[in-house]
Amino acid sequence: MGKKMSNAPVFFTLAQVRFNPLLKLNDCIPDIQEKLRVAHFPDFRQENVQVVAFQNGGTNTTQQARYVFGDIPGTSSFVLDNNSLAFQTTDYETFTEFSERVELGIKTLNDSIPNGLDYVSRLGIRYFDAVQPQSGDALSQYLVKEVMGLSESVQQLTHSFSETMSKSEHGTLITRVIIRDGQLALPAELHSLAPQLDEKFLAHRGRHAIVDSDAFNDRRQAFDLSSIMTNLTGLHDDIKSSFKELITDHALTVWE
Repeated sequence: MGKKMSNAPVFFTLAQVRFNPLLKLNDCIPDIQEKLRVAHFPDFRQENVQVVAFQNGGTNTTQQARYVFGDIPGTSSFVLDNNSLAFQTTDYETFTEFSERVELGIKTLNDSIPNGLDYVSRLGIRYFDAVQPQSGDALSQYLVKEVMGLSESVQQLTHSFSETMSKSEHGTLITRVIIRDGQLALPAELHSLAPQLDEKFLAHRGRHAIVDSDAFNDRRQAFDLSSIMTNLTGLHDDIKSSFKELITDHALTVWE
């Protein structure tokens, strides 16, 4: 869908599907790993993470297995546990290519477990775009004034934050704009599992903005791969429309 900009601002993209619990998932991992290896995701590691549940006024901590299947450059990976699958990349080209990989992961999982998946409880896609002004430019030349806050007025900016929530027939969209000084960074909850960020984004120092576009549909529905991918496209289109509303013509010229 579309052609990638020559200087595109997107630096991290994530899609996730949540589904019915698979308590015997571990039995299927060898088959899943082999299929993803053949599809050029040969890296593999298993992690055990702590899951904390609040019950009857107390907490219950359990260990849950998580499996990561990565590509050779280390820029893209699938992350699987017993009720969710995510695909994440720091080497985003086009939505067509991205969605094909998401579909590959979901189809591989569905084909590898007995009788396939039963239902999907949540589908989401999240884009992180770095708005980093060129030398001599101001951030206000790239973003509309509605999301700039008081970032240009204060003497020592810690951060400026803007959030908008909207709904469509595809689901819910939350658009956040975070303005701050220093080096680009992902939110803490994503940092540990994210692939390596492109050095061109990390090289920038100074005033910048991160546009965090988080679209999701949390309606439970029977598993149907075609419907999932159609919904994912709709969520992507919502993000694309919203992003166009908060950037300027100057930004598009720089990125194209």
